[in-house]
Amino acid sequence: MLVLSRRADESIVIQPAEGTDGAITLAQLFANGPIQITLLGCSARRAKVGIEAPEQLSIRRKDGD
Repeated sequence: MLVLSRRADESIVIQPAEGTDGAITLAQLFANGPIQITLLGCSARRAKVGIEAPEQLSIRRKDGD
């Protein structure tokens, strides 16, 4: 499980991991299960999120444009 903390207006990006076959179908991508997002805790300014996803997906913080 990847654990990230985010504040208001901050994002998480989920996209194909580098080196993943661009022709992979959604059925193949999710053959071993779905993406699971769990809220692990929160305060007035920050939320802690746990994410479990297929290894073919890259999950990253989106920091500034």
